[in-house]
Formats: sequence, structure tokens, C-alpha cells
Amino acid sequence: MTELPFQQPQTLNTRQNRALALAAVFQATQLTHMTALTGTQSIGESGNFYFEHLIKASLNIRPKSNQSNQTLDFFDKLADISLGLKTLESSITQPFNTSPKSRLPKLANTKLPMTYAMTLLQLEKKVYSNPKFVEIIEQSQQKILRQLSFFDNNYLHPSIIANLAQTYIETAGSINPRIMVRGNAEAFKDTAHTNRIRATLFTGLQMAHLWRQLGGSSWGMIFSKRKLLQDIQDLARLQYQVV
Repeated sequence: MTELPFQQPQTLNTRQNRALALAAVFQATQLTHMTALTGTQSIGESGNFYFEHLIKASLNIRPKSNQSNQTLDFFDKLADISLGLKTLESSITQPFNTSPKSRLPKLANTKLPMTYAMTLLQLEKKVYSNPKFVEIIEQSQQKILRQLSFFDNNYLHPSIIANLAQTYIETAGSINPRIMVRGNAEAFKDTAHTNRIRATLFTGLQMAHLWRQLGGSSWGMIFSKRKLLQDIQDLARLQYQVV
């Protein structure tokens, strides 16, 4: 048998869409963690790939309503969120995994991204219940989408990153609970570095909003861990088909 790249289905079911949106939140917080630890260069080409797709999606997730209830309509394919799927799966399973031979990351490696993600879910509810913040996000999206034409659609251009970071500062970054990102103290003195962290958190905020729009709730997530884990594993398998 040979494995061929998975051709994504036209539709995923409701639970799968919700799980995928939540995985995108965790992808953002994992990238936040990676960037904070060792700087921009540490995430490499693969990290930039995942970050770029988060930015694209975050600019198209509308505060009030979206035209689609399919998470994949905001991404090209499932592989664009594979880092998030792995991070979310590890966050769920690691605390209960006592096997010394486990290939999953140690809890220390998943704890901070999970903490950031849980805080973003709280912040999203506060941000999107405030009309002022909603207006800031809508205006920022429109501004950045216009800017992209001047930067050859380079979503990772420093000006785009800076505007995303500023949007985060003016919305989620201005209210409690504040996300205290841990990392390299020297790196935090670099404006480009801190902009990237805040921009990544903004994409996570947007993914949290998509998750909420798809019916996501913190209580539902807590009491449905087994179903969530099953959905994550099903989505991970869907990236490839065996023929």
C-alpha cells in the first residue's frame, strides 16, 4: 500500500470543525511559546508556514458572522493546522500519560501553550462582547488587507506583523486576564520580537472566536475530552489516505 496526500473532504462534521478551530488556537499558542523561548529565527520555515496560514485565516474571520461554518474554508488544507492538532492532542493526553517511553512532549513543553490557549478563550469572550473592540478588529482587518497589495501579499512583512500586534494591544492586551508570556528576557527587548508574539496571540484570539462561533464552550471542552481527543485523532488521520 502507498500513502497519498489526503484530498480534503467538502465538509467536516460539526464536532470536527469545532475541534479543528480549537487546534488552530493551540497552533497559535505553540508558536507564541516557540518564539518567546528562542526568538524569531527559532521557529524556522515550518513555523513561518503555520504562522502565515493563521494570519490569512484571522484576517477573514469576521467578528459578527462568517459565510461558512467550515473551518477549512479559512485554510488551504488540514496540514496547515497539523502543528495545532499535535499540540492540542499532547495537551489533553500528556497529563494522563505515565509511560516513560512516550514520544509525546513532556508536560513542561505543553503546559505553557495550554495556559495561553485557555486564557485566550476567556479573553475572546470579553473582547467580542465589547462593541469598541469589535470595531477596532474590523477596521484593522480592512486596513491590513489593503496593505497587503503594497507588500506583494507578504503576510509576514514587518508592517503587517506590527499592525496585528497593535490590534492585540488595543483589544485583548488591554484587559484582564493578561497573558504573561515566558521566554528569553533579552529577546523581549527587541520590538520585532515582541510584535511577532503579540501578532501570534491575535491570530489565536481570532481562532478562538471562530471556535466560539462554531458552538465551542469551555465547559463543553472540559467535559468532553474523550470526544475531543477522538475528533483530533480522526482529523490527524484524515491528512493521509491509504490506497
